[in-house]
Amino acid sequence: MGLSDKEREVLEQLERQLSGGTSKAKPEKPVSRVQYARLLVIGSLLGVAGFALLVFSTTIQAVWLGVVAFLMMLAGLFFVSQNWSSKALKTGKVEPKTKPKDDNFFQRRWDERNK
Repeated sequence: MGLSDKEREVLEQLERQLSGGTSKAKPEKPVSRVQYARLLVIGSLLGVAGFALLVFSTTIQAVWLGVVAFLMMLAGLFFVSQNWSSKALKTGKVEPKTKPKDDNFFQRRWDERNK
């Protein structure tokens, strides 16, 4: 759902106020799909390995190993969550969904209310 002109103006004004007015924020370095897939795989493997190590550490009752395993799981979560909303992932154009012709009454009212 796109923003209206007024909402876009308010958002730009808030961004200017937060950034200090005159300076523009540096654009993030785009992450390619291959790099994102690599981060996703590494993070997932770290998370699973950390969980397995956590279970193992509880069976042998080694607290220090459990702490290391928990940190591994956190690192995996960090890698998986990197650049989740990157523009590199949105390079393919998404076609807008077409509404079915037989919209019900409540859907039309909801759409009119959100305009």
